Amino acid sequence: MLGYLPFALGGAFGLLVAFLLAGAFGIGGTAQLLLFGLLPAIGGAICERMTSRN
Repeated sequence: MLGYLPFALGGAFGLLVAFLLAGAFGIGGTAQLLLFGLLPAIGGAICERMTSRN
């Protein structure tokens, strides 16, 4: 269970960035769906890869 922690933290950070971008630029519709789908997944993958290298 502890192995998923970096991915979960990166996903939460990606979700936070998605909320900030959607709110700041007024993104809606399909672009908002893509933003909220891709950023948490990408953030989680990047964070997991960075922690696995060390």
